[in-house]
Amino acid sequence: MSYSLSWLHQNTQANKTAILVPFFNEAGNGTHFKQRLAYFDTLASSLPAEIDIILIDDGSSDNPQQYVSAHYQRLSVASVSPNGQKIGALQRTIEALDHEYIIFTDFDTELENLAQLTHTYSKLAADENCMGCYFKMMPIANSKPVVQFQLLEYALERAAYHFNANEGSVPIMPGAGCLYKRPIIEALLARHSGLRSGEDRETCLLGIEQGYTVFYEAEVVAMTAPPQSFWALYQQRVRWSRGFIEVAINKSDFYGQQMRKKTVLGRRHLLDIISVSTFLIAPLLLLFLFLLNETVGWGFLGVWSLIGIIETYAVYRVAKQEFKQLPQHRWQLVLMPFARLLLEVPTWWSVSSAMIWQKLRSRSTV
Repeated sequence: MSYSLSWLHQNTQANKTAILVPFFNEAGNGTHFKQRLAYFDTLASSLPAEIDIILIDDGSSDNPQQYVSAHYQRLSVASVSPNGQKIGALQRTIEALDHEYIIFTDFDTELENLAQLTHTYSKLAADENCMGCYFKMMPIANSKPVVQFQLLEYALERAAYHFNANEGSVPIMPGAGCLYKRPIIEALLARHSGLRSGEDRETCLLGIEQGYTVFYEAEVVAMTAPPQSFWALYQQRVRWSRGFIEVAINKSDFYGQQMRKKTVLGRRHLLDIISVSTFLIAPLLLLFLFLLNETVGWGFLGVWSLIGIIETYAVYRVAKQEFKQLPQHRWQLVLMPFARLLLEVPTWWSVSSAMIWQKLRSRSTV
């Protein structure tokens, strides 16, 4: 499908880096929308010689152009139509740019320490085989338990990055905070399947499949707005989990190759498969064991909990520096496996059952 691009307000003056911020139907809350436009304009003005920030309206139906002012000092706003499911919008916009680097972020994410990019550029220029880097992802903190859980969860994920450091790989370059060399990302998006739920995971894997490497740029921080309720978090994880399954199926040959080669990426994918299988099977097994013998059931639950705690602390020990900003994180880590259980079991059951049902329905209509 072809997409058309028009500029609601163009102010591209730099040629080093373009920060792309796709959005869809965000203008319903006019006050918040204008606040975000003002934030990105201020951010672009902080490094005027280095970065352009381009917000991309991906076929919105809530008339965002009414809030786009000609008085923005450095912000650009583009419109892509029809809706490109994010990948189409990003690809069409990149085709119209000639910057050296492309940064992806989200509409409700705030980027910090962009001045550090000077050192990032040096690393990238020194290695033609490196396609980009991913930033330090951190939820914007508050005292809500669901947000505290995500702070710890994100820290564990950042610690897990360090397993891949020597290999130059990562399972996913987060779409809310990562940087690519423009010619490489343009080529990768041209080969993208267009699947929406796991688009950033697939983009990253396409590059690694071609032999490119990536690195973790911990000095540049992407502060993301986390879900504020368990229900919102559950809905977010349903989307993410669906994306994981879609990409796992779509890139099954590549994942199989990585597992046979025993790469870190392959081993992590194998662990992910085991984790997902555990969340799907273990509750049924636990119920069966309790019905069979209560002592056996409690014993199984104890062993399962112990394995989860050991796994959590093993990741924690790899990069303790990722937890420095989290008070009382040591005892919270003990609770992490139980919190994950409450979230992951309903998530994976919901996603798996929905995808199986969808598959059965599609076969019945053939």
